[in-house]
Amino acid sequence: MTIVADKSILLVEDEAILALYEKNQLEQGGYQVTHVTNGENAINLILDGGNPFDLILMDIDLGKGMDGTQTATQILNHKEIPIVFLSSHTEREIVRKTESITSYGYVVKNSGFTVLDASIKMAFKLFQANELTKSKKEHLETVLHSIGDGVIATDKEGNVTRINPVAEKLTGWKHEEGIGLEINRVFNIINVKTRQKVENPVEVVLKTNSIVALANHTVLIAKDGKEYQIADSGSPIKDLNGETNGVVLVFRDITEEYNVQSRIAKQANMLNNVLDAVIGTDFNQRINYWNKAAEKIFFWKEEEVLGKNLLEVLNTEYQRFSNSEVIEKVNLEGSFIGEAIQYAKNGEIRNIEVNVVLLNDESDLPTGYIFVARDISERLIALKQIKESEAKLTQIIESAMDAIISIDSSKKIILFNGAAEKMFGYDAREIIGQPLDKLIPENFRKQHDSHIDQFQKTGVSRRAMGALGEISGLRSNGEEFPIEASISQIMVNGESLFTVILRDVSVRNLSESKIQKLLIEKENILKEIHHRVKNNMSSIFTLLNLQANAQQDNAVQTVLFEAAGRIKSMIVLYDKLYHSETDNSVSIQDYFPTICQEIVSIFPKDVSIQLDIIDERVEVNAKILSSLGIILNELITNSMKHAFIENTNAAITLKITKRGQVVFLEYSDNGKGIPESVSFQNTPGFGLQLIGMLTDQIGGNISIDRVTYPKFILELPI
Repeated sequence: MTIVADKSILLVEDEAILALYEKNQLEQGGYQVTHVTNGENAINLILDGGNPFDLILMDIDLGKGMDGTQTATQILNHKEIPIVFLSSHTEREIVRKTESITSYGYVVKNSGFTVLDASIKMAFKLFQANELTKSKKEHLETVLHSIGDGVIATDKEGNVTRINPVAEKLTGWKHEEGIGLEINRVFNIINVKTRQKVENPVEVVLKTNSIVALANHTVLIAKDGKEYQIADSGSPIKDLNGETNGVVLVFRDITEEYNVQSRIAKQANMLNNVLDAVIGTDFNQRINYWNKAAEKIFFWKEEEVLGKNLLEVLNTEYQRFSNSEVIEKVNLEGSFIGEAIQYAKNGEIRNIEVNVVLLNDESDLPTGYIFVARDISERLIALKQIKESEAKLTQIIESAMDAIISIDSSKKIILFNGAAEKMFGYDAREIIGQPLDKLIPENFRKQHDSHIDQFQKTGVSRRAMGALGEISGLRSNGEEFPIEASISQIMVNGESLFTVILRDVSVRNLSESKIQKLLIEKENILKEIHHRVKNNMSSIFTLLNLQANAQQDNAVQTVLFEAAGRIKSMIVLYDKLYHSETDNSVSIQDYFPTICQEIVSIFPKDVSIQLDIIDERVEVNAKILSSLGIILNELITNSMKHAFIENTNAAITLKITKRGQVVFLEYSDNGKGIPESVSFQNTPGFGLQLIGMLTDQIGGNISIDRVTYPKFILELPI
């Protein structure tokens, strides 16, 4: 189980009440929570580093400034940290947008603490798994660069995809130069005796789909013409489906070994091709033979040790015996085999396997000893790593929140983790060796057996969670419950082993049902709120009109009509938003024709409306449209008050165009025109002042054009 007491969470939420509620819930769940209201503060906290966090809960809508996705992107540019998005949005495009940034989770607000807590814990586990994968990848890269053999990898076309440093040195081709080249250009090999081209092992592997090794007497010709006697092997690189998609070529420089072998061959083929350290001594343990392998293992050159006492050169510590006891056993029994710790010339420690043999002459009298030593340091390290990996794997399996069950080819259980114990109510010791049917409801058993048999025949290695659909499990108490499952298969010693990962979805199904009901209730509440708000605004509009019609004073009547017009612009916008699919924007084409008709209809004078609006659909934010509606109301009201006093064919014109990312609104009437003394800087009334203030608020620019005919021109970047 994940320990949460020391887990620190940064909560980024602009709604204070909601943030307080979420913070309290998380702290009650055992987390340490720090809250900020905007993305800028979140970034500063992360970059400051004084208060490290284990996870970030990020709201998407953060008011002014950066939104949650922008904040998350900047944070991840500086620090690797799991980010779980917490939002009221359920739209697919928003969820996809967060997934393109990070994939540690997306939780819908008010889903309940259980869902939020599970998502946070899953994010921690996913982050740990990603860090482990990253660490393993870095480890493999380090091994590849530090390995003593040359390594070249190719794709399935035989073109080079990787060259490690040793291969760079031997071939003369740098990694960057060789990438994409055909393998024969980089790995040019010939037979040392015939000087003829040798078939490249990469080509052989791609033809036979099997591991191959170079023939003896193969020479690698480097880019600069230098030659190396090499030994190598080529192995296919296979994907998860067993298809070969490339080749890895491993080779090493055996030029020195080749020369040593030639010399040994001249000396009666003594110790030909021996890779272990071979040391010969006389009966007094003075060294008279020291092979190349001994030089490599112990770092002493042959000329440095010949004639010296072996005990003076090598500091050997046997596991159970002293040096004198080992010699005594050899003298009595003829040989000794055991493990020892050996210190090389440079002080490095070697784990070696030693075979000491007594040498006799033709008269069967002892003449000396042969010490054969094999460096098993890497083997012991590998065994230790395997044991550590097995321990880590066991810990991962046991700490997994999903049930993990493995079965053999006879469908008997061979692995049953802790989560499976909790899910099914069985102890692992009592269920191991039992048939899988014990965990499956009776009416599903035949179908399940058939599915496993069919899966085995397909040869597919795995199927993802949910691919099998929702199935049922059977607890020890007889209770059936819904589960999701993934399945995989591997071959071990010719036998198919299957592993299923199971997830209890009963709680999730119940939660989804509750969420669906809440969404329906929310929709009904929103409809009722829309209805009431619209009715209330309509009531205010009606009262203003009634009050205006009851006035004898034209000035008072005009003021009331102006107020009614402003309310009407809001009613029209609200109505358009109510029917809009986006809930936060309305197109110019839907809004302006309606609002013009509605505002003009308030006034008793008969005025025609001439509209020229672009065909291209332009969506505008509701806040901007609200300001534009009030501006248009003020312009129409001014025309009604001042322009059509003596005009019987009154008309107003509204033209809307778009150039690039700027929308242009041109308003004019055929009245008596705008006096030269009137401007936004010099206006006697409130209307033009309000227009100027609203234009500044929405980031636009408005002017009066008197060149051809008086008109107002509003420029609005969108």
